[in-house]
Amino acid sequence: MTTLAGRRLTATIDDLINAPAPAGAHALAETLRLRHGDSVAAVLFYGSNFRRGDDREGLLDLYVLVDDCRAALGRRLPALACRLLPPNVYYIEMSHQDRTVRCKYAVLDRASFCRGMHAAQSYFWGRFGQPSGLLYARDTKVRSEVSAALAQAVLTLLGRAVPLLAPRTDEATWWAVALGACYAAELRPERPDAVTTLVREIAPWRAALTPIAAPLLGGVTPLADGYAIDLSPAGRRRGRIAWAARRMLGKTLNVARLIKAAFTFVGGADYLLWKVERHSGVRIETTPFLRRHPLLGIWGIAWRLWRRDGFR
Repeated sequence: MTTLAGRRLTATIDDLINAPAPAGAHALAETLRLRHGDSVAAVLFYGSNFRRGDDREGLLDLYVLVDDCRAALGRRLPALACRLLPPNVYYIEMSHQDRTVRCKYAVLDRASFCRGMHAAQSYFWGRFGQPSGLLYARDTKVRSEVSAALAQAVLTLLGRAVPLLAPRTDEATWWAVALGACYAAELRPERPDAVTTLVREIAPWRAALTPIAAPLLGGVTPLADGYAIDLSPAGRRRGRIAWAARRMLGKTLNVARLIKAAFTFVGGADYLLWKVERHSGVRIETTPFLRRHPLLGIWGIAWRLWRRDGFR
C-alpha cells in the first residue's frame, strides 16, 4: 500500500498483532516450526481463543505460512492438495505445564495467503479481517508481508460490504453487516447472535482500523457520527449479485474443504460434530462408520445437521 493512509493502516495492524498470547499458543507454534522445518515463515493465532487469550478450552486456531508446501509437508499429494484448495488442516496436541494444549492448524504457502486477501471468495479475508496475533515471523520481511496482507483483508472485508449498507451507517453496524455476509457465504454452524457477540468482542480492533480504512474505500465518506455511503443503484446491484455468487461458491468450497480435511485431520469427524454443537446447540453423536469412512458418512451427517439447523 503506497498511500500514506495505506501505510498507516499496515503500521497500525503491525502494532495490533503484537497482542500477548498465552504460553500454550507459543509452545504449539514452536512445535509446529520444528514439525514443518525451515520452510515455516510465520505462525498466526486467531479465532475465539485468541480473542479471549485462552489456551485451556477447546482447540486453538493457528495458521502456518510456509515458503513451499512440498518442503513443509514432505509429500507430493498433500502439497498438491494445499496448492489446489488451500489450506490443508491438521490437528496437534502436546503436553505443556502439566496439561494438554490442542490446536487445529492450517498450512498454506505465503503467496496463496496474500492472494486470498483480495480473492472473490471470503474464506481468507473474512477470517483475517478480524483480530489475529503473530506468534512467529522469521524476519522483518515476512512480518511486513503478513501485516500488509492483513491490512488488505480489512480493506476487502469492509469494501465488499459497502453495497450492503444503508446510506448512513455506524462502525459497529458496518462490521456486523460485513461479518454476517461472510458467515452466510460459508457452512457456518453459528448461533443467530454470533455476529453480535463477535462485533462486541473485536471493538478495539475495529475502532483502531475503521477510521483509517474508510477513506481508502470508494463510496464511503467519514462523518462525525458514522459514515455516509454513496453508491449508485447499479453499484449496489452489482455488489449484491457478487455476494450471491460468493455464497454459492463459498458453500461449495466449504464442502470440498471438509472432504479434504477428513483425510488430514485426525479425529476430524468428532471435531466437526463438537464444533457444530458448540456453536449451534445441535448435538449428533458420531458413529464407528463415520470414523472409519468419513468421506461416505459425512453426507448423511450433513443432511441431518442441515435439517436441524446445525448449518445456516
